[in-house]
Amino acid sequence: MSNNNQRRFADKPSNKMSYSAGSNANLSQYTPTAPEYDSAGHTAEPKTKKKHKTMADRKLKATGLVLMALFAVSIFLAPSSTSVNTSEEAVQAVESGMSTQLPIGVRILTDDENLAGQDLTITHSSPSDESKIHIWDYAAEDGDYVQVLVDGVTIGDPFMIKNKPVVYTVPTTGEIQVLGTRDGGGGITYAVHYEVNGTTYFNGTDVGDGNLYMLIRE
Repeated sequence: MSNNNQRRFADKPSNKMSYSAGSNANLSQYTPTAPEYDSAGHTAEPKTKKKHKTMADRKLKATGLVLMALFAVSIFLAPSSTSVNTSEEAVQAVESGMSTQLPIGVRILTDDENLAGQDLTITHSSPSDESKIHIWDYAAEDGDYVQVLVDGVTIGDPFMIKNKPVVYTVPTTGEIQVLGTRDGGGGITYAVHYEVNGTTYFNGTDVGDGNLYMLIRE
């Protein structure tokens, strides 16, 4: 080979790659990952792990549902949080069985007490033909039921008296009866407020018995 040809090959750059001694640590990033193949020789898709519900998971979920149901029932059955009025007016109302000062829906006793039921005559000067009455349990909500009658005719189904009043529209003259239909324990005690004279009556009755309120216009 002539000197010219030797010079030509000597000037041609080499195609070989040279690595320094510390370059082996970087080779891994260029190393291809071998693909996975299925039994038919096709490239297999990456498998996604499925989350299986264990028996413990199902029991935990069932326990949570039961606890939620019990919590809802406890709220529904929880007694009213209405506080007991212990003012002088409340003490007088317990003794006299009536009040013109205490608010509608007032609670004046913690627990029911067997009160001697009484019939009352209510006189007023209202020109209106109708007025409202409010009925509630002024002690503990223990499942007492009453029914309202006007001149011997029922104006609604028996209902459980609670600390929250139930309102009825009644004539301003005639006979109103509050009939006891179920005793939740300790006697049926209730309060009834007549808007026609602005007075609340704290009364009591037994199952199958009732209190009469005779309304008379003066």
